Amino acid sequence: MATLSFILSLIACLLTLLPLTVGVEIYDIFDVERNAANNGGCGARMATLDVWLSDSLESLDVALTAIDNYRQNVGVRRALSTFFGIRNTGGRATPKAVNDIKDNLAHVYEFLNHHQENGNFFYDSTYNHLHCDSTFLVPRAPNSPAFDFNGQVIVDQNGNQVTIENIPSYRAALVKDARASPWWAGDFTNLNGYYFDEQGGNFCQGNHLGATAHIKPLLTDGATGTDPNRQHASVIICPHAFVGSTQPDNYRDANNLIAQGTNFALVVPKSATLLHEVFHVVGGDYYLSGPAEKYPLLDALDLASRRSGLARRNPENYVFFVAHMYHMLGQPDGNEPWSIGGNWDFSVTGSGSNRVYGATAPPP
Repeated sequence: MATLSFILSLIACLLTLLPLTVGVEIYDIFDVERNAANNGGCGARMATLDVWLSDSLESLDVALTAIDNYRQNVGVRRALSTFFGIRNTGGRATPKAVNDIKDNLAHVYEFLNHHQENGNFFYDSTYNHLHCDSTFLVPRAPNSPAFDFNGQVIVDQNGNQVTIENIPSYRAALVKDARASPWWAGDFTNLNGYYFDEQGGNFCQGNHLGATAHIKPLLTDGATGTDPNRQHASVIICPHAFVGSTQPDNYRDANNLIAQGTNFALVVPKSATLLHEVFHVVGGDYYLSGPAEKYPLLDALDLASRRSGLARRNPENYVFFVAHMYHMLGQPDGNEPWSIGGNWDFSVTGSGSNRVYGATAPPP
C-alpha cells in the first residue's frame, strides 16, 4: 500500500454526495489493464475487483451516514476519537474536524460511485489506470532515449534524440532519489510514462499489497491529443493482495469471524487494498506516503493519539474507521459478499505491545 515516487500531486475537490449508483463496475472508474495472464493484466481478477468495489461503496455509504449521526451515536464518536484523535464532545456539538473527515470520505465515495456533474463524469477513467501486478514496468537506463506521453522519442531542435537524464523533470526525479531508476510503462500499456522508483517492475515481489503513482503528461512541442495539465493516476494491486493475504475475502466472511474480543485487525477485508489506494488517487499529496505512511493497526492508533493531524492524512486510518463502522452498523443482505450478520463495536484492551482492538457489543 505504498505510494511510488511521482512528479506532482493530484488536487482533490469538494463534492456533493450522491446516492449510490447501481451497477458501477471496476472498468467504469479505471482504465483497467485486462490482459489475463501477465504484464500487469487484471483480466483474471475482474470479478474479485467488482466485489471489492461493492465492498468499498457499501461500507463508505454506512460510514458517511454514521458521521451524520455523530451527535446521537456514542460509538461513532468513540471511533472518530480512536482513529483521528477528535475529542469526544459528548454529542453537544460536531467538531469541524468531523466534517473534514466526512468530506475526505465523500471524495473517495464519489470516485468509486462514478460521480457525475451536469451529465459529465467528474472522474474520467481515461486518466486513472489499474494494473494487477508491477511487471508491466520495464527498466530504462538514464542515458537511453526519452519518450513523451504520446510514446514518441523526444528530439532537440537539431533533431537529435534527448536522453531521460537530460529532460529537466526526469532529471529532477532522479536527483530527488539517488536510488531511483526510470521504469517505462508504455511497452505493455497505453500509459506512456515513467515511474522513478528503486523497485519499479519488481515492486510486487514479496508481500506488497499495492501502490499508486501520479504521472504528469510530458509533451514535446507540437504534440496534440492529450491535456498536458491533467495528471494520470496509476494504481498497482499486487498478486499478494488477491491470493497471499490472509485477510477475509469480503465483509460477509470477515463479520462471520467476529466473537467477543476478536482482534479488529483480523476482520478488515481484502477490499481494503483498493479502498486505500483510491485515497491516494483522489487526494494525491494531501495523504501521507513513503516512510511517513502508517499501515499496522496499532501504528494507526498511535498516530491518532499522538499526532492527530497526521492521522487525518493517513489513508489506513480512514480504512480502519470505515471497516469499524460497517461491522458496527452494517445490515444483512442475503448472501451478498457485503452482508453483515451481526453488529460489533471495538475498543482497546491491554497495553503496550499486548494491546488489542477487540470486539465488544455495540452501544445501545
